Amino acid sequence: MRPLLVILPLLLATPALAAEKIDPKLQAEFDRTDANHDGVLTRAEIDARVARMDVGKNKMPPGKAKAISAAWFNTADANHDGKVTPTEMQGLFRALAYRYDTNHDGVVSVEERNAARSAIIAPAPVPKGR
Repeated sequence: MRPLLVILPLLLATPALAAEKIDPKLQAEFDRTDANHDGVLTRAEIDARVARMDVGKNKMPPGKAKAISAAWFNTADANHDGKVTPTEMQGLFRALAYRYDTNHDGVVSVEERNAARSAIIAPAPVPKGR
């Protein structure tokens, strides 16, 4: 049996061994976003993906897209190495699903999804006195 100190660096250096199984649908979305196919998402790849998103019948305004992209990337990049892995992306989506599943039944319903979408596209409130 190998000592743990010998095996631990191997596990840390091999994400596939230490990481959980990635949902196939999430992996497919990750692969579509990973423009250079290097197995990680960069801020530029996320910026490009969010810029292509539609909001209802309209394109997302560029300023809003940039803000959402920055927030998404900063939250997803759990280890702050400037890259998002499939495991980090899955962790973010799980956290978002939990947040938007307001009745905590394990499913984000159409109503819950629409409420989340409305919150994203709603204009920011203007502070009183301005």
